[in-house]
Amino acid sequence: MKFEDFLSKSFVILDPDAKDQRQLFEVFASLLYKDGVIESEERFVEDLIENEKKGTTGIGQGIALPHLMMDKLDRSYIIIARLKDPIAFNSIDNKPVRLVILLLSAKEKREEYVQNLAKLARVLRREGAIEKLMAAKSQAEVISIILGKYKENFFTKNSRFFYFAGAIVLVFVLAQFLMTFLKIPINEISLSQDYLKFNESFWVKKQILACGIFFTTIIGTLLFWKYRVAIAAFGLGVLLFTGTIDLETTVKFMNIPIIIFLISMMVIISWLESIGVFKFLVANIVKKIGPYPRRIFLILMLFSGILGGLVDEVTAILVAITIAITICNQMNINPFPFVISLVFATNTASALTMIGNPIGIYIAFSADFTFTDFLRWSTPISFLITIIISLLLLSLFSKSIPKKSKVHFFDIDPWEGIADKNRVKKGGLLFLFLIILIGFSSQIDKFLHLPPNTSTIAIPLAFVGIVIFLEKENGKILVEQGVQWWSILFFMFLFANAACLEYTGVTPKLAYMLLSFCQNINFNLFNSPNSVTIISLIIITVFTAVMSGFVDNLPIIAALVPVVKTLKIAGLGHANILWWGLLFGGCLGGNLTIIGSSANMVAMSVYEKSEGKSINFATWIKYGMPVVIVSVILALGLLILQISISL
Repeated sequence: MKFEDFLSKSFVILDPDAKDQRQLFEVFASLLYKDGVIESEERFVEDLIENEKKGTTGIGQGIALPHLMMDKLDRSYIIIARLKDPIAFNSIDNKPVRLVILLLSAKEKREEYVQNLAKLARVLRREGAIEKLMAAKSQAEVISIILGKYKENFFTKNSRFFYFAGAIVLVFVLAQFLMTFLKIPINEISLSQDYLKFNESFWVKKQILACGIFFTTIIGTLLFWKYRVAIAAFGLGVLLFTGTIDLETTVKFMNIPIIIFLISMMVIISWLESIGVFKFLVANIVKKIGPYPRRIFLILMLFSGILGGLVDEVTAILVAITIAITICNQMNINPFPFVISLVFATNTASALTMIGNPIGIYIAFSADFTFTDFLRWSTPISFLITIIISLLLLSLFSKSIPKKSKVHFFDIDPWEGIADKNRVKKGGLLFLFLIILIGFSSQIDKFLHLPPNTSTIAIPLAFVGIVIFLEKENGKILVEQGVQWWSILFFMFLFANAACLEYTGVTPKLAYMLLSFCQNINFNLFNSPNSVTIISLIIITVFTAVMSGFVDNLPIIAALVPVVKTLKIAGLGHANILWWGLLFGGCLGGNLTIIGSSANMVAMSVYEKSEGKSINFATWIKYGMPVVIVSVILALGLLILQISISL
């Protein structure tokens, strides 16, 4: 159906007799009941009210866009109400509303709902449209205004495509200039790593393509998030077609071990959710803490952080977010503040130990650090930052997270609604055993003389086999529906795109550009023997954090490791502190954007699947930027204070 087919004069209500939100919903219900769209007016009103409790649909400027996904609908509906007197709607700008547009859609037609919402958003953004709708004198005029606004001119309608085209040209021009201009110097590191070949014209051409296509993919993802898989796949296809990278290397860069780990954990998490393990945990948590969402928020932040430091960020976020969303749904709270905050806590606390993040392991091997070194340097700093940003985020989301919930879910028996208690107990024990084994995976690898991280992949994979065997016929359903295959494909394509920067020599060139900047800056500015180290630490940490917000942090760290080694060889005092700058920059910078870490994208996927909503880049950066700024400043401050300590 076309957009105009969802609009009808019979579903436009001018100046209804409604003094508050409930009365307006009752007007909607009466109209829909008479038209045969719904079966129960009372149930419909209660569903709308419950939906509003999870998160206001008052978008500001006197407008509200309530919505409802229903089981028994043959098509989508758009009902418009223009009120004579504004009513309270708990809008984001705390102002009453006069224009309410209700969107109804079948659950299986989510895409249709998203398209209608997007078109209405474009209509409401047009200059003067809101004023015209408020002043409309008839139902026909309301529809005419909406359709007239919807019929935008060609350039306005396709503005994002023009921005994208312009960005592509700009990216390739900059890539051409930078990759031609930047040269890797001749030194011990560049000779031993065979980096000098990247100065040759053969590799420069590949660098221009790799750099241009990667950043084009990033910009395309920013502008067209819904088509992120298509954009990433097309970019990777171009890299293969042009010979910038070969097929074997592409498959290697897709990080298949990480993909297998993700798939395995998604299947296990889906199984635990289906048998009621998380519901049982949720009921117990809420029952013991009480109906206090803010306390639950802080407990979950701490839980997610500790788990992220002991296992890995992806496992931690899958477990924490599943529990958080279940709690929020039970207590009628908008899960968004919990979801994004838990991601921030997980990324931050992934620096707690050597095994919390792949870059921790990489740095440990590069710098010959032990597990004890991490406990000495990264654990206290990471733990302190996690606590501080938890309090900061609770303050930012204080309006969205009430002090006390009105839903008395904490009085419910944790076993209520669970058919098989034994399955829950077995599932819980199996999951606990899984977490313990993953936590000791590095020791298992050493004991069995296996390559690093073999047990990390093998353990959840073996558990998937056990789960599928236990579930019998339902095992196939778990694999088909429990895995976010859309996200898995995006991860694979994005990993290969990002790693191509390292393969073609882009990241080594950028790393040496950073090194040159550090060497040429006026290090005597502060007339301190440690000024060189301090400025180098600040530049490397900030650069790593910013880059890790847009590129997978492992290639960035891999490219910057030679920089730190070079500074050590050059005799820089206290150079070991730079390793910790790399660690915190890589872990903390991942909070900046949606694509900053695997945990971010996994969380986004789970949130979309559960709530039918997405988190756009602007919203993410709105909260991610202050978190990154505060956490990086804290990390730098604590590291600089310790430069006086002998390393």
